[in-house]
Amino acid sequence: MTKQIGLYGGSFDPIHLGHLSLAIEIKEAHALDEVWFCPTPHNPHKTHGTLAHTQHRIDMLQCALEGMRGFHICEAEIGRSPPIYTLDTLRQLAAEETAKEVPAMFSLILGDDAAHSFAKWHQPEEILKYARMLVGRRIIDDNDKGFEGSSVVVEALNKGLTPTRIMEISSTEVRLRLSKGLCCVHLLPRKVLDYIQAHDLYLVTK
Repeated sequence: MTKQIGLYGGSFDPIHLGHLSLAIEIKEAHALDEVWFCPTPHNPHKTHGTLAHTQHRIDMLQCALEGMRGFHICEAEIGRSPPIYTLDTLRQLAAEETAKEVPAMFSLILGDDAAHSFAKWHQPEEILKYARMLVGRRIIDDNDKGFEGSSVVVEALNKGLTPTRIMEISSTEVRLRLSKGLCCVHLLPRKVLDYIQAHDLYLVTK
């Protein structure tokens, strides 16, 4: 039986409860066997400045995923030089799977915001040859005009729309609150917050 794997990429700077909620609900809704969090050392879609050191972000992911069955960290993008494209990652993972007796099938997990910019990613239609899109619909906006892109891209995104609970948390907000010394226990897993405090991360607003 083919293993179904959801690939969830991002900076995770830091990982927060919104990330975890989306991953859990997508995994359950589509009966995925596993979800792989794929931290990137450089995100071409983010411009907030220097990311926390890659190892810190991996360590925070480990703290957040501890004890969560079926949730893992994929380091396929670690060590690669920019620009880092999702397409290259999928090609690498697909090539690794061809060596197995039953290759896994990949899905890309996207938040609603990321899905709306998907058409601007590097060769989005080529990405669709390697993975289906699973989009968490967590933003309710009466002015939403739908997804952009070619008919193939729009169809793939709409097909993967999955109702998920609204949990509007952003890493930018978390970093800002941490830099001001504000409480973040309602935004981050406790172990991640403990790690941040132990390593004095995000003391200065990025």
